[in-house]
Amino acid sequence: MTASATGTMGHARDKLAGVLLIALSASAFGAMAIFARFAYAAGADVYGLLAVRFLLAAIAMGFVMRARGISLPPWRRVLALAAMGGIGYVSQSYCFFTALNYAQASLVALLLYLYPLFVTILAAVFLKEHLTTSTVIALVLCSVGAGLTVGGGEGSSLGIALGVAAAVIYSIYIVVGARVTAGVNAIATTTVICTAAA
Repeated sequence: MTASATGTMGHARDKLAGVLLIALSASAFGAMAIFARFAYAAGADVYGLLAVRFLLAAIAMGFVMRARGISLPPWRRVLALAAMGGIGYVSQSYCFFTALNYAQASLVALLLYLYPLFVTILAAVFLKEHLTTSTVIALVLCSVGAGLTVGGGEGSSLGIALGVAAAVIYSIYIVVGARVTAGVNAIATTTVICTAAA
């Protein structure tokens, strides 16, 4: 087997692994609302749930960093990442998990997925990313779908507002993160963000 064929097979394996990891991540993200409702039924509240979520993530990521010998980024970057976690991620999570008390888990999860719409608009305005015709069509379809979801879902106006707020905050978080995390190790980034959130 030639080196180019081996490289092509390796690339295909990496691509497949990437797709599977994305699918796993999306499944876990989608199930998050359902598990939160179970936690609430067992007596947990939003503050306790978020504290445990972020604390466990921070500890786990700390171990991963240590095991892989990854060091923290420069102090200036740490402060920016900490602000992303302590302000952005906490605010988004608070809105999302509080919305679950006022609307169906399925509706809240779908509202959060408005974020690609908001990210695209924010990226076009602030990052000067070009909007293609297909992107604009996708944005219109996303908006129509969101309207149908909200119109047919069961939930109070507060639950819907918190769900949309979670999507907006997450969108800002992503656009800001595109600049703040540039050139920083992904594991170090996640560790600092989760620790600050905790």
